[in-house]
Amino acid sequence: MKKTKFTRSNLIKGIRLFLFITIITITIILIFTVSNKTKEHLQLISPLFLLLTLLATFFRFFFDIWRLRFIVRAMGRELSWLGSFYFTLGGLFLGGLTPMQLGGIPLQLYVCKRENISFPEGTAAIFTRGLLSAFVLPFLIPFIYHYRIYLTSGMIQGVVKYLCLLYGVAGIFFILILTQTPWVTRRFKGKFVEGILRFKKVFSKEFVKRKIPFLKAYGITWLSLSFYFLTAPLLIMGLGVKAPFFETTILQVILTYALNFMPTPGASGFAEGGAYALFYHLMPKSILGVYVVLWRFFTGYLGMIVGGFALSKLFAGEGFSLENPEV
Repeated sequence: MKKTKFTRSNLIKGIRLFLFITIITITIILIFTVSNKTKEHLQLISPLFLLLTLLATFFRFFFDIWRLRFIVRAMGRELSWLGSFYFTLGGLFLGGLTPMQLGGIPLQLYVCKRENISFPEGTAAIFTRGLLSAFVLPFLIPFIYHYRIYLTSGMIQGVVKYLCLLYGVAGIFFILILTQTPWVTRRFKGKFVEGILRFKKVFSKEFVKRKIPFLKAYGITWLSLSFYFLTAPLLIMGLGVKAPFFETTILQVILTYALNFMPTPGASGFAEGGAYALFYHLMPKSILGVYVVLWRFFTGYLGMIVGGFALSKLFAGEGFSLENPEV
């Protein structure tokens, strides 16, 4: 197969658009939140809780990498720790530069192929990874509504209803593809349908033979997301703000799933604006802008920075194309 060169122009455009939207959004938020009281609040920062937030982010990455290895193992294949690292963190970098984080897929397929995992198997691994994360949400919805006393904001209620509708429709469509495959494939096309079909094929041939690795991958998914959901409450405590632990965790859950379908690169703009709007009532306005910047650093920027450095090493001297993952 012909080897192609890395399309730097697309990457540069994505970086510029991401930075433009992010800088504009953060600047506006800081203008409306920073005041004379901000300095006083900064003196209350707890280095311990900021360190715990960093550790939670590290464990989130660690378990995310680990679960990928079990997903691949459930297919009867092996993906090295280094390959899983490139797959996960590199995917965060390229995904952060494209709408709905789709830009990481070609890179992830490339990493799989480097370790002799075929294109269909790589696609199934990517889809399964997202599917396992999505299957955590149904178990959290009752928990969210159990603590509905926290959902006093009309906007928050609207986001929750949006999530239930969006993931509900996706779930029904997923079930239809699995149970009524010929009917669906005659009427619908696209990568989502193709991904489910590859998942179905791999699941029926491989996953059912190796249930333990598959179940371990799902269990580790819970661990990874649990550390991710702890970002908000730990960071808020690190800023010296007293806020209900369950409420901040619930809001983190809501925002996490809502940002998966935003049209801007890495959900830039929507992530910062969403964090501002959802956590507005939990802390003084003078520290809210600082919180938004730090929250985005731990939940988004840090992974992209590490992933960017990783990719610069991976692709030193190698050819790769975002348009052609089968390099």
